[in-house]
Amino acid sequence: MIPELLFKKSIPYEVRPYRIFEELSLIDNRSFIDGKWVMAATGKTFQVLDPENDAIICEVADLDSADTRQAIEAANKAFLMYRTMPHRERRWLMRRWGDQIKANKADLAALCTIELGKPYTESLGSVQYAIDFIDWFEGEIERTFGETIPAARGNNRILTVREPQGVVACITPWNSPVAMVTRKVGAALAAGNTVVCKPAPETPLCTIALAKLFERAGGPQGVFNVVTAGPENTPLVGQELCSHPAVKHLSFTGSTAVGRILNTECAKTIKKTSLELGGNAPFIVFEDANIKEAVLGLISSKFRSSGQTCVCANRVFVHASIMNDFADALTEGLKYSLVYGSVWDRKVNFGPLYSRKGIMKVEDHLEDAVRHGATIHSGGKDTSLGPNFFPATVVKGGRAGMKFLTEETFGPIAFLVPFEDEDEVIELANSSDVGLAAYFYTENISRLWRVSEALKVGMVGARVGLVSAAEQPFGGVLQSGLGREGGSTALEEYLDIKSITIGI
Repeated sequence: MIPELLFKKSIPYEVRPYRIFEELSLIDNRSFIDGKWVMAATGKTFQVLDPENDAIICEVADLDSADTRQAIEAANKAFLMYRTMPHRERRWLMRRWGDQIKANKADLAALCTIELGKPYTESLGSVQYAIDFIDWFEGEIERTFGETIPAARGNNRILTVREPQGVVACITPWNSPVAMVTRKVGAALAAGNTVVCKPAPETPLCTIALAKLFERAGGPQGVFNVVTAGPENTPLVGQELCSHPAVKHLSFTGSTAVGRILNTECAKTIKKTSLELGGNAPFIVFEDANIKEAVLGLISSKFRSSGQTCVCANRVFVHASIMNDFADALTEGLKYSLVYGSVWDRKVNFGPLYSRKGIMKVEDHLEDAVRHGATIHSGGKDTSLGPNFFPATVVKGGRAGMKFLTEETFGPIAFLVPFEDEDEVIELANSSDVGLAAYFYTENISRLWRVSEALKVGMVGARVGLVSAAEQPFGGVLQSGLGREGGSTALEEYLDIKSITIGI
């Protein structure tokens, strides 16, 4: 099929003075199973919508459980070969895939902008983040060492080896459709596993494109499979991935509610699970903080991707003595930091939310807070730039009982909550059943250590607003999930340790 004919709406392939697509070959609406590009056996498709205006972009193959079973069986068959590939050859394969992604960075960014609504300049950064993971995992492939262990019995020798697990199911979220694929699929493939990847219904095009680049890199047949499905068939595909005995590991990023369901289903066949779930991150500004630096950190943490990342600050605790100064400084900082407009304009760095569903939740949280006594300091509802657009908003007077304290807003509203002392704010920050990330600003070195150790989260940003990089472990505690992605232990998630005892 001619790629440009997939689109139901007029995509501006040329937007002067910038060209959007270098070439169109990465655009496709088919799934990738056993090295073949396929539509659903039923012929069904589902719609992908443009977040800027809710227009239909294209229709993509809507696979079901039977199609998914074929993908799993193909991956299981390919595993017999792929698991024996020498580590260095596997490393070369990852390098070639990474080189393909680098060479097509602009087109991947354009696809990300089309289906997610992320400003093009921000999408370029997201693709670079995805590349970082491939580069990192490539380097880790030849460092999956075993060890020798002194044996209590003198005539025995004990050693361990690390082995790939088998078929890994990767279910990726809509909010980072390039990097979440390389972070999961890249680690699983680097460890010697084969993969069936199920992208979110909202953003399948980037995953399809990454599979095309894997194919161009010489990826073996059946090693990386992509199963696309719309909202109706997604639960059926998920059930198949959880229940099929050939799947040995399921990796999922998404809501805590869905993660609980998947973990329960995987337990029936004792699968390993890696779960990166909800956040509700606290952001604390102590009375001794550098307000200018804290404002910049909060803008980076809260308003990146229009507030749609799992590590976005959600509850902003500000010491009562600096509340007014901080709110004014934040409002002023937002004026100079964020540029609104067409997501294709390279000056723009703030775009729409991913769908009407996202807008409804943001509006609900704002209305709830105002109803319970909070006041809008700046911003507020404004859809003049599109139906799914919500401007950066600052709200003062957050207090107990408001929805944002217990639910992720996943949107560009900074709810400011006053506090009086360190003990109080630590209790407030830890009063959640999830613990992914937390941030705080202080100039007191003793407090820096105390608070870092007291926060019940998997990642702490002390005087920084970003806590994610390929070289560091990413993950949470409590109901924010299981396992870690990235860092020196990333491949450990996808390897089994086998001990071998030898008598001499």
